[in-house]
Amino acid sequence: MYWVLLPSLESRTAVLAALKKSNVHCVFHYVSLHDSPAGRERGRVHGGMTATVAASERLIRLPLWLGLEPHLDEVIGEIVAAVRAGTDAATRLQAIRS
Repeated sequence: MYWVLLPSLESRTAVLAALKKSNVHCVFHYVSLHDSPAGRERGRVHGGMTATVAASERLIRLPLWLGLEPHLDEVIGEIVAAVRAGTDAATRLQAIRS
């Protein structure tokens, strides 16, 4: 598995939207262990777990499927473009909110 850790939840949202428009399927299914059903039921947490939550909000998993290799350059190009555009869009959004 390959992943990208983005600067913010807003940038992750923007990047995923841009990739969807380009038909590149990336997901963000990672949940912090302490926030998972088993973690909530059986785990013990000390502190706010803010770093763990922040990382899970910013992470996307890159595509990985049989037959990807012939399309790899195109997919990588779309991901790079989306990350650039998404982080710029998120930065503008944060500036507007400030």
